[in-house]
Amino acid sequence: MLIQKQYQQYFRTKIKKIISYFCIHYLYYNLFALLFALFQYNRIPFAIPLGLSIVFEILVCYYYSNKQMVKMVDHILHIMAYNFVIILYYTNLQYFIFGNLFLLLSFVIRTKESCSSQVTHEYSSIIRFLKTFYRFSALVASVCISLKLSKYVEWTWPQAFWWYWMFLSALVGTCFTLIIVLISKIINEIFKQYQTVPQECKNYLFLDKSLLWALYISVISSILSVMWIINTFNKLGLDLPIKIGEILFYSSVSFNLIIFCAITKLLWDSIIDFCFYLIQSQQTEIESSQRELPTSQLSQQKQYERRNTIHQIFLKKLSSAFFRQTTKQDLIQQSQKMTELMTERGQTKKILQTVEMESKQLQENQNKINESSQKCIICCDNPPNAVLMTCGHGGICYKCALEMAQKSKECFLCRQQILFIYEISNFNDDLMKVVTITKFNY
Repeated sequence: MLIQKQYQQYFRTKIKKIISYFCIHYLYYNLFALLFALFQYNRIPFAIPLGLSIVFEILVCYYYSNKQMVKMVDHILHIMAYNFVIILYYTNLQYFIFGNLFLLLSFVIRTKESCSSQVTHEYSSIIRFLKTFYRFSALVASVCISLKLSKYVEWTWPQAFWWYWMFLSALVGTCFTLIIVLISKIINEIFKQYQTVPQECKNYLFLDKSLLWALYISVISSILSVMWIINTFNKLGLDLPIKIGEILFYSSVSFNLIIFCAITKLLWDSIIDFCFYLIQSQQTEIESSQRELPTSQLSQQKQYERRNTIHQIFLKKLSSAFFRQTTKQDLIQQSQKMTELMTERGQTKKILQTVEMESKQLQENQNKINESSQKCIICCDNPPNAVLMTCGHGGICYKCALEMAQKSKECFLCRQQILFIYEISNFNDDLMKVVTITKFNY
């Protein structure tokens, strides 16, 4: 129970960090859009929106990189790129194209990291694709804009922003798709709650709150993106029939920042519960799919327990198919008799050498099977390395003994119930050492 609570606490802490990471990015993009729009209308200098980007990269690198070298290098490259652009802008040098080298290197290392990532879940492939598409779009848009700024091409500004518009259009389309998915989820959850008892419905109110929070973000992000595109086109001289105006855009972004912070603070616990609920649901589905096995396989998995022997256990080989467990006292008595016999013959030195050789052989070949011509009397393939207990019949391999215990539960010779299977290895000519013990719970 304690381990489960620690496990849940760990996941909740991790979820809080991920949600806070998302919220900081959302606030940054809104602030950057606001400041860049102010720059477009000559309200503030160019260094302010890029300065915000530099501060953002430093904060994210410090708090969310988890000291991972790839992420830290990626943030440092972005900081260097922003500083390079600011220096060129205020020194009137036309070398903006070289600033893309930082973004290109960042794109390469992050894409390589994403391809080698071992993290897998339901949406892992989609998230990797979207991240790669975002980085690639940012790189291509930066190259097009820098070509225009460096006067390498004679494009108009709408032409220079062509990939940027494609990226924003794809972003808006993704947001609308997410809206449809969220609406369907909300309807599905409401339908499920009407089918449950009222007491259980109250426990799942965080689902609706969290989905409505995500729905709000998707709708507002789509609307603000469209407003920014229209304002930028009009600013570049396209004179679209729709006029948004800078005041309306400033007000919308500022109002969205206030509403987002208030809603997020109000629904913070519900959002965390919702994400934790999704993780638990996914784990439950995985566990249920793993449990969807035949009943015979499930019973076989829980039917026995195999472990290594803690104390030394020896079996005396009475015949090729019958063994008797030998106690330590029997071994000592046998050793004493052998010692007395060999002493009488004046061969004590040879006894010591023999004992030393046998002990070394036991240490080196503890898990090896006697490499003899004998084979399992059932499958005639594997060496006979198993003894059925408590009857002591053997001459079969461990695989056949396990199958026999799972199917018939009886010894193939005496029909006694199989309680243990001893896996053995050769110790000397007539002694076998028990390596593992498999216990059965019928």
